[in-house]
Amino acid sequence: MKVTLWRTGVAPRLGLGAVLGALSQLSALALLAVSGYLISRAWQQPPILYLMVAVTSVRLFGVSRGTLRYAERLVSHDAAFRGLERLRTAVYGRLVRLAPAGLPVWRSGDLQSRLIDDVDGVGDRWLRGTLPLATAVIVAAAAVALQSVLLPAAGAVLAASILAAATLGPALASWAARIAVRTTGSARADLTHGVQSCLAGREELVASGADRLALDNISATDDRLRRAHARIAWTAGLGEAVGLLALAAAVCGALYTGIPAVAEGTLDGVLLAVITLVPLAAFEPVLALPQAVQQTAIAKECGRRLTEITEMPEPRPDPAEPLEFGPEPAGGPAPIEIKRLSVTWPGAGAPALTGLDLTLQPGERVGIMGPSGAGKSTLAAALMGFLPYEGSLRFGGIELAELDGDAVRARVGLCSQNAHVFDTTLAENLRIARPGADDDELARALRRAGLREWFDGLEEGLATRLGEHGRAVSGGERGRIALARCLLADREVLVLDEPDAHLDAACADRVLRNVAAALEGKSAIIITHRPLPEGVVDRVLRLDAPAPPLRDARNDPLLGVATGM
Repeated sequence: MKVTLWRTGVAPRLGLGAVLGALSQLSALALLAVSGYLISRAWQQPPILYLMVAVTSVRLFGVSRGTLRYAERLVSHDAAFRGLERLRTAVYGRLVRLAPAGLPVWRSGDLQSRLIDDVDGVGDRWLRGTLPLATAVIVAAAAVALQSVLLPAAGAVLAASILAAATLGPALASWAARIAVRTTGSARADLTHGVQSCLAGREELVASGADRLALDNISATDDRLRRAHARIAWTAGLGEAVGLLALAAAVCGALYTGIPAVAEGTLDGVLLAVITLVPLAAFEPVLALPQAVQQTAIAKECGRRLTEITEMPEPRPDPAEPLEFGPEPAGGPAPIEIKRLSVTWPGAGAPALTGLDLTLQPGERVGIMGPSGAGKSTLAAALMGFLPYEGSLRFGGIELAELDGDAVRARVGLCSQNAHVFDTTLAENLRIARPGADDDELARALRRAGLREWFDGLEEGLATRLGEHGRAVSGGERGRIALARCLLADREVLVLDEPDAHLDAACADRVLRNVAAALEGKSAIIITHRPLPEGVVDRVLRLDAPAPPLRDARNDPLLGVATGM
């Protein structure tokens, strides 16, 4: 997945960060060179005025090194966080376009790993890959130039040493990274999925005695991930060792060429300390190259995993030139007309819903009943613009396939029976539907959803935390919180999928009557398994489960034996 850095303003900040980082390292280079000169010259005990320029320069470069380093970190991290924000938003937006039909391709742990770890891995490429490389090139060139001016032979030795360190060390790191990065990506996803599954089903695992097996599986996955990281760290250390050997060679080469030059009079003895200390500063960014190369390889693998999300075809792609909704009619929301509707989930061999005819008039409430597998939830997904369909599904006279999916969902709201409740306060869970809603509106939505007594009994009111996956509330309360959120969104058409789930008959009737009152004037489809109370809907449509596809006994050995064919 690519994010255009220049359009987002990240690239200029990264460029400024690279310049500041190079200036900081150049200050370190100048600091060591001037310090060596100052110490050697001071040994000769000249008049103090002869040393003032060097003394002032040491102070200047010492202060500028730390100041520029701080500024580089500030600018580069700001750029990286901006890029991460845009990249993570782009990935999340893409996942939204794939939901709900396209997401089961990945496990929840794998999705979380891609959304968090892989996005961070791509972002780290800027801080730990691109910027160190740019800094190393600039500082190495400056150091070789300075060394060549002072003593050409020492400059040649330094250039050869830097070239060897910048070639052999990163090559070793890159070789190991290519082997390990795919292992780390899959192991990280497996570990996240295993931990999530274990935490979500911890009560069941303990009750069945399978908790030890689950923990052993997590431990085995963690060992696999640890070994992959250890392999990366070991080769990174090997690459750094190559760099240190090259540094030692550069220092020894400077002494080897510098001492005879001083004896011959072609090099001032004071400058011998300078050419000896210059390699120390020159190699500081060079030693970071193996880790930068590894981070680049890791980022490439993370980018590949994110690209899989990008290239995943949308279950229901938007039209190239979508039509726009017309003005809302005076009688209320636009009618919905369904004729011979057939809907198939991606990857399924047979349609989940076939031959449906339905007209939903403005302000009308229709109940949809039928057994599991009859296509009730499939109809809801199609109405929300999540799935492609055959036949006709018209909203206000416009075919739904010709409308933008986001525009459809801006007018049609869905209260799913599996709506997620976040581990935060009740108020924040509700404000997902309308961020600007005040406390009175939130309380009114809860009462309309049949939670008056429950809400009035909360000591902390809207500040009550609902726990992980809403564990602090019952299943029925969790469903009605989702219903309140749907009512707060105030869509023209509402699709309520099992709003009476997890409720006893008396409570379900009371909730459904409250819902009917709250939906006054709105078009609504209420999906349920049980008979609806009188007055909740205007009419009821019953769906039957599609017949299973016929199997040819002549080509099916099991059926052939059963029928004697």
